[in-house]
Amino acid sequence: MIPESIKQHKPDGCEIRHKNGHYYVYKVKGFYDRTTHKSKSKSLGCVGQIYEGLGFVPNKKDKSASVLKTKEYGATKTIMTAGANLFDTLRKCFPSDFIRIYVLSVLKLLGNLASKDIDTAYAKSAISMLLPEVDLSKNTVSTFLSSLSLERDGMLEFMKSYIDYKKGGLIFDATSFISNSKSNPFCEKGYAPSNKEKQQIRLFYAFDKIDHEPAYFKIVPRNISDKAAFEACIDEIGLKGFTIILDKDFYSDKNIQLMKNNEFIMPLQGNTSLVPNQIKQFSGYNQVITNNFTYHNRMVYFTEIEVQKHNDCKVCIFYDSERRQYLVDSYFKKFMEKDGSLPPEIKKSAADDTASFGVTMLLTNMKSIPKNIYMDYKSRWEIEEMFDTHKHTLSFNMNYETSCPSQEGWAFIEFLALLLYHKLNRMLINSGLIKSVSVKELLYKASTITQCNENGVWKICNMTKPLADVFQSLGVAMESII
Repeated sequence: MIPESIKQHKPDGCEIRHKNGHYYVYKVKGFYDRTTHKSKSKSLGCVGQIYEGLGFVPNKKDKSASVLKTKEYGATKTIMTAGANLFDTLRKCFPSDFIRIYVLSVLKLLGNLASKDIDTAYAKSAISMLLPEVDLSKNTVSTFLSSLSLERDGMLEFMKSYIDYKKGGLIFDATSFISNSKSNPFCEKGYAPSNKEKQQIRLFYAFDKIDHEPAYFKIVPRNISDKAAFEACIDEIGLKGFTIILDKDFYSDKNIQLMKNNEFIMPLQGNTSLVPNQIKQFSGYNQVITNNFTYHNRMVYFTEIEVQKHNDCKVCIFYDSERRQYLVDSYFKKFMEKDGSLPPEIKKSAADDTASFGVTMLLTNMKSIPKNIYMDYKSRWEIEEMFDTHKHTLSFNMNYETSCPSQEGWAFIEFLALLLYHKLNRMLINSGLIKSVSVKELLYKASTITQCNENGVWKICNMTKPLADVFQSLGVAMESII
C-alpha cells in the first residue's frame, strides 16, 4: 500500500513501485493490446525516487543498497544536522543532482577521499541509509565531477543566493596549490619565489565579513595576476551595496573603478605613490600621537589623508608599535650569525629595511572613522585560518585530479565541505563547547557511534553519557535509521 503522502508527488505518466522500503518512479506508456482487447501500460524504465518529506527526485542511475550490518552514524548525522539548510538550497540549484552533490560534500568532510574511495566510504556511512541508491562508483564520480564543472550557473546560483542572504560584506583572498597534473591547462608556474618553478593553481575565495563563512570560489591559472583575476570575480558575482575587503595584491585603477558601487578597504604596497614617504615610515606616528585607539590591549596611532587620484577615497595610515617591535626582532633573528653578530650588509641596510615595519596603509571610500576601518580590515586575518583549515586540517590539496573539469567539480565539493565545517564550528561556538572541543575532535569522537543491524532492526551503538550530552547541547538528534 502506497501512502497518500507519496502518491501526491507522482509525476504525470508514471507509476510508483514500492521496493524494500523505497518508492521508485517508473515512466509508463499506454497502448492497446489487440489480443486481449484491453488497454495496458509498458514500463520505460525507472526515472527517479520519491522520498518522504522530499518528494520526487529524478535520478540518472540506480545502485543496489549496501548490505553492511554496521555503519558509521555519529559524525554523519552531526554533519547532516549542521547542513540541513545547505541541502535545501542545493535542491533548488541542482534539482536532479543535489543529493549526489550533498552526499559527496558530507563524505569529503568525513574523510578527504579520492574518487576511487568514495563508494566504499558511502557504503560504510549511515548516509547510504538516510539517502540511499546514490551511484558513487569510481568511474561514475569522475564522470559526474566533469559534468558538474559545466554547471557553473548552478554553482553561481547557490553562491549568489547565499551572498544575497548575508547582505553584509565580503573578504576576498586567494591561495595557491601545487599541482602535478600534466594535462590541466590551469596549471601554470606562479609568482611566489619559493615555488616559481612549480606548476600551480590559484584558488580565489570570498568569505562573509561577519561570520567568515565561505561564500564564493573561483579557480584561475596561477600565471594570472590576482588583480586581473579579481576583475573576473567581480564581473561574475555582480556585487552592489557591499563592503569588500581585499589584499594588497588586488590594487589597480580598474579594480577601484569596479568597486564604485560598493564600499571597500584595500591595503597598499609599501612603494605606493599615494602616500608621502615621511608618513610611510613608522617615525611618522610622532606627528599624530594624540590620535589613537586600543586594539587587543595595545595602542594603535593613526592619521588619514585625501587621495586626489581616486575620487571620494582616502588613505588611513596606522602605526602599531608592538607589531613593529615583533617584526624588527624577527628581521634581526633571520640574519643573525651563530655568534650573535650581523653581516655588514644587513647593518648597513637595516634602518631602511625596517623603517616601515608596523605601518599599515588602507585605501578606502568608506566614511567610517579610522578605528572602525582598521577593525574591519583586521577581520581579514581570520580568513587565513580558513585557508589553513582548507589546506591542513581538511587536507584539501587539489592535486589528485588531472583534468581541469574534474578539478573544478571537486573544488565545488570542497567549497561545500568547508562550508559544512564552518557551520559545525558555529554550532560549537553557539553551544559554548568550542573551548573544550574542535570540529575535528568532535567528528572523531562522533565517528565512534554506529548503527548496527540486529535481526533487521537498526540500533544506535557505542553512545556514552558524555557524548549524549554533547549532542544534546548541539541539537543533534541521534535516532535509529529505521
